[in-house]
Amino acid sequence: MTRWRGPDGYWASDEAQLLDTALVHEWLSTLSYWAQGRPRQTTEKAIAGSLNLGLYEAGGVQAGFCRWVTDGATFAWLCDVFVDPGHRGHGLGVFLIRIATDHPEVQGLRFLLGTKDAHELYRKFGFDSPVHPERLMEVRPDLVRPAAGPTSA
Repeated sequence: MTRWRGPDGYWASDEAQLLDTALVHEWLSTLSYWAQGRPRQTTEKAIAGSLNLGLYEAGGVQAGFCRWVTDGATFAWLCDVFVDPGHRGHGLGVFLIRIATDHPEVQGLRFLLGTKDAHELYRKFGFDSPVHPERLMEVRPDLVRPAAGPTSA
């Protein structure tokens, strides 16, 4: 468990007990474009299975959040990156991404993320379009999937 100092007295931590899960859920399910309407149970399960980073103002009130989904050996997906609207404009997104990408538990891993509108922010940290996007595929639970063919034992 580590704490990092940021701009203007803000700080970040990977200490799970500091996270305000109810606040994180509110941000993601009501203010983000990617998790609108996400059930609280889903947010809690996602946090439980991730390497989480909280962003806090000097007094300890949570101001942001992000998480890594990782196997800890080869791959890490950065997701649910969020800075509270009342705290934006202080370089906190840059600070949070720097702490996330420098975190010792993800060093040497392949990073991926998805974004609709923050490409330039993430490029500052080495993210770019996949070299072979044709190799990436996804299964979306919100779309009907064809049934798998018969299998043999």
